[in-house]
Amino acid sequence: MRSPANHSATLLVGLGGLTIAVFLLVGCEAGGSSTDPFGRTYYIDGAGNWGYGVAEIHQGLRRAGYRGSIINYTWSPTFNPALDQTVGRPVAHLRGADLGKEITAYLAKYPDHEVNIICLSAGTGVGVWACENIQPPAKLHNLVMLGSSLSSDYDMRQALANVAGRVYVYHSTGDMVLQGPVRTLGTIDGKLGADAAGLVGLRPRGLKTDKIVNIPWSSRYERYGWTGAHTDATSEPFVIAELSKHIVSPAAPPADAPAKTAISEPARPRAGG
Repeated sequence: MRSPANHSATLLVGLGGLTIAVFLLVGCEAGGSSTDPFGRTYYIDGAGNWGYGVAEIHQGLRRAGYRGSIINYTWSPTFNPALDQTVGRPVAHLRGADLGKEITAYLAKYPDHEVNIICLSAGTGVGVWACENIQPPAKLHNLVMLGSSLSSDYDMRQALANVAGRVYVYHSTGDMVLQGPVRTLGTIDGKLGADAAGLVGLRPRGLKTDKIVNIPWSSRYERYGWTGAHTDATSEPFVIAELSKHIVSPAAPPADAPAKTAISEPARPRAGG
């Protein structure tokens, strides 16, 4: 007869497997509209998919004049940041590949549209792996990385080949999540004790490119809510003043133009990430 502890462990493993299976089947069909006339911007939250920045990114881009679809792309198999950052890495890779295929299919139908990705923390790994899996001639417009827990020397050659514009990396040495827990648990690509890109910028070894733009924290950003902490680069004022510059077309459509939005999650407290 199995002990209660063994029974509980078996139940947890079974539920975990079911959660992952359902998660992978569901995908993100609920997000966005393929007929939206102004392109798409995907937002990818960090480990746990706790909702950091979901509402702020949406509201900030809208207030800045963005008219495309805004899609909250979820990827967490566990909804537990520590597990996602470690045992959840294979699923993060798979979800990135899925997104790359989705972007490829969208741009095959609408080749003149722009697709962007804004991503946070471990979600930056998913964003980069999405870029790696976009199939030519499709290309991402811009990739914006916030508080990235991807290793700072990650090989970006494959991803950059599928980016038409730039990769903007906002980083801060004052990010205590990246200085502490991420060093212990490992980066989202599995390096222990390494500097994350969200600390020092994204600096692949042996690669010289103007496509990667590293933007360090500065006190001038505090007025917009980015204090250099792990998640607050998603603050709405910062989205409006800074991040929207990489997303909103200089020739924005009229304010009364229709738009689709795939955002439903509420904003969350900023204590974690």
